[in-house]
Amino acid sequence: MTHDTTPTDDTRLTIRVLVAVLLVVILAVALVMNFGLPALGFLGLAATILVFVIMLAFTAGN
Repeated sequence: MTHDTTPTDDTRLTIRVLVAVLLVVILAVALVMNFGLPALGFLGLAATILVFVIMLAFTAGN
């Protein structure tokens, strides 16, 4: 019995999402270290706008 070890599209997508999340966390830490806690507030505002745009895109697709 052999196991297929080639990465599937789902595995590649999962890796891309995890790398993107890791980059966002590193960016957030770097911003807070450089500019203090107000940078975290601006990052939260930017994330809110991004999520809103993604929700609008899904709604427009339906």
